[in-house]
Amino acid sequence: MSAAAAGGTPIGVDPVAPVLVQVVRGEIVEAQHRGDVVVVGDGGLVRASLGAADRLVSLRSAIKPFTAVAVLMAVESSGGEVNSEAVALSSASHSGSEEHVAVAEEMVRRYELDVDLLVHGRPSPIRSGSSGTLLQHMCSGQHLSLLMLAKALGVDGRGYDDYQHPVQQRLRAVVGELLGTDLNAAPWGMDGCAIPTYAVPLHVAAEGARRWANPEAAGLSSDLTAALQRVRAAAIAHPRLIAGGGFLDTDLIRGGDGVVVAKQGAEGLCLVGAPGIGIALHTDDGDAAARAGRVATVAALRAAGAAVASSTTLELHRTVQLPDPRGGSAIARAEATSAFDALRLS
Repeated sequence: MSAAAAGGTPIGVDPVAPVLVQVVRGEIVEAQHRGDVVVVGDGGLVRASLGAADRLVSLRSAIKPFTAVAVLMAVESSGGEVNSEAVALSSASHSGSEEHVAVAEEMVRRYELDVDLLVHGRPSPIRSGSSGTLLQHMCSGQHLSLLMLAKALGVDGRGYDDYQHPVQQRLRAVVGELLGTDLNAAPWGMDGCAIPTYAVPLHVAAEGARRWANPEAAGLSSDLTAALQRVRAAAIAHPRLIAGGGFLDTDLIRGGDGVVVAKQGAEGLCLVGAPGIGIALHTDDGDAAARAGRVATVAALRAAGAAVASSTTLELHRTVQLPDPRGGSAIARAEATSAFDALRLS
């Protein structure tokens, strides 16, 4: 499907995205990261933006809290139960720590899941000499939840990664309703964990974040609202399960006083939901160094007047310090640019 048919502006097409973050080394500005930011309010109304609010972005792992809604609804409609930890891990891109693996193992045991059906493969080595187990993969919680969804639907979980599999059809229906868009008409490709991922305009992703943080004001059906409330509560109750210590989304939730949710996606996407607003931010270059998105997200929250921007949990993310290999003070830093001065809510 073309970008025009999808209703958005693709990456690399005018308008050119503004420079959001720069890397400064002494007197040298040695790198710049361009990107787009959008803040939406009630009903998805764009209240502020930098760059193109309709820039097409791939949802990647930022979709996980919404797929968790689909899983939760199906499992409990079929007579099962899903505890808060499992809901959180289903929403996660985790670091593969013992606490994450313990929840994954409990999901396998409780729901009698066949790990041989998992398609995400093994993670990169977590520590020297270790190849990692399947359940240490950052996406294991979501993939296990998709096997749970297959069971709840009464279908074979084998091939759940196929675009036409009933699991993927259910995800497109539920997630599309949550985001207020038709994912069956969206451009799609295969995610890094080997399941379909979809492109939506940045403001649609921001509206998803707003609805996640404010389910009661989402205008959804009562069953979707209740499930989204459960997913929000699980993330807030278990922020370390969403990513892990030192990760932006975990630290945003921890610092949000029970009213902020956040989820990063690959290639520079970050979603944050706070009272009354949703923020979506994407860095054009994919932010492989995992620094520009962190700095820009905190700067966007500050410009939007979100209380979480002043939380002490975000100290590592406001400005990313590049260390001196000799052990001295930082020799360079990634910092927000003055572009954020123009991000003012209407």
